[in-house]
Amino acid sequence: MLLKYVPEEAIPLMAEWLKRYQLHLTISKSRQSKLGDFRPPFKNRGARISVNGDLNPYHFLITFTHEVAHAAVWEKHANKVLPHGEEWKQTYSRKLKLMAAEVAFPTEVQNAINEHLSRPKASSCADPSLYKVLKKYDKNSDSIIYLEDIAEGQLFSINEKRRFKKGKKRRSRYECIDIDNKRMYYVSAHAEVKPME
Repeated sequence: MLLKYVPEEAIPLMAEWLKRYQLHLTISKSRQSKLGDFRPPFKNRGARISVNGDLNPYHFLITFTHEVAHAAVWEKHANKVLPHGEEWKQTYSRKLKLMAAEVAFPTEVQNAINEHLSRPKASSCADPSLYKVLKKYDKNSDSIIYLEDIAEGQLFSINEKRRFKKGKKRRSRYECIDIDNKRMYYVSAHAEVKPME
């Protein structure tokens, strides 16, 4: 089953972790709000993790490792520490290094992982460098346009629903005016957009 989602060399380590933490893995449909999640044991149900099935193999592995790190921290600390606190960052870094030792990531992905490990974020989406490198391995990667790639003043849509006008950059986000309600929003520089005429 996992061969459909990840490189073959990753499977022994994944199986070891699933068994070690007694995890039930669910492959989820695409979710806009998250790439994966961890659910601690509850009543008679064991711990569970899910990963979106539409992720490319490298993004899938990193997300899987992220969720396994939550399981490892839960086993040791339960809910006595922050979800993405120091304990999680250290555990995630160790586990991602183990995964990188098993899997031959492309050089640019491995370099982005190495940089990511110096300051692990709560999500791969929150790390623009890692996110953009991983997105190159998506099926539709040639058609991806990021907000930072279009000109100030350009009209664009997100998910072909909401329509905005790009404004000035403020740190890692841009001020964008919603065309319909005239409100201003701060939109991530690496948000995927569709330019409008």
